[in-house]
Amino acid sequence: MLNAAIVGIGRWGQTLVDSVQGTSPNIRFSAGVTRTKAKAEEYCRKTGIDLRDDYADLLSDSAIDAVVLATPHTQHEEQIIAAAEAGKHVFTEKPFTLTREGAERAVAACAKAGVTVALGHNRRFMKNTEKLKAMIDAGELGTLLHIDGNQSTDMGGMAGTWRDSRDDSPAGGMTSLGIHALDCMIHLGGPIAELDSYSERRAIGYDIDDATAALVKFAAGMTGTIVTLASTARIWHIRVAGSEGWAEMRDNTHLTICRKTGEEEVLEFPGTDYPHADSIAAELDEFALAAMGRATYRISTDEMINGVACLEAMSRSTETGQRVQIKV
Repeated sequence: MLNAAIVGIGRWGQTLVDSVQGTSPNIRFSAGVTRTKAKAEEYCRKTGIDLRDDYADLLSDSAIDAVVLATPHTQHEEQIIAAAEAGKHVFTEKPFTLTREGAERAVAACAKAGVTVALGHNRRFMKNTEKLKAMIDAGELGTLLHIDGNQSTDMGGMAGTWRDSRDDSPAGGMTSLGIHALDCMIHLGGPIAELDSYSERRAIGYDIDDATAALVKFAAGMTGTIVTLASTARIWHIRVAGSEGWAEMRDNTHLTICRKTGEEEVLEFPGTDYPHADSIAAELDEFALAAMGRATYRISTDEMINGVACLEAMSRSTETGQRVQIKV
């Protein structure tokens, strides 16, 4: 069993711990650190987590095998590199970093140290996503033509968090929302090689863009569109269209398939309500198995870097009005 420490014990850090603590045969959390200790003391008592003073304390503890980062993404690069240099495996929440160069440095540090690095994109672990990926790999949709992704919600009540900062949340809601759809698109279609992006502030009450859209081209030749809106009702869909039909996810438990005949089939899968604890447990379990040499984590480091490069390219394209090429 992997002995892990949680770094950042706010709402999402607690969600990560709760998904596996006492139930997973592969990973347990024994220690942790957070910015305001007083807010986490009762939770740590209930879950058996030894609350430490700082990150360095965790990294110097030889009994800790891995760290799980539920921290602001502006800290990820530095924290990943420090963990690698201390010989700790690393699982980090998204975004991985905010620049391609930062992502490459973090990945290189983990490779040099021989530790596993994993990125938390739990939608890859949902059963309908797994089915869609299997269909694509088996050629059931034929030649892929286009992938469309959209993750949107009303972020109007998030003023005062990192999400209301253009520096911390570039490309509007793409950094906190659209990145989920972006990762699914990379997972299903492979790396993205170029994009054109538009981003506007339309209705949100603080200074970020709330309407962001990009037209992308995959290295394999397909086209794609990705949209995130931060001032509307919840939207989640991934639609993959091929020469033999299309398939679409609109939630975490269904997959709609339409063949060229026009007939639609809806498949239903087991799943839990938001925050989808089953898929979160699955990603942490796979990370633990990978760290112990018993599995390969399904998000490659090349995909982690491509996702960051796409986010960075969206900001650049919006600023310049030009198409941006992405090295793959």
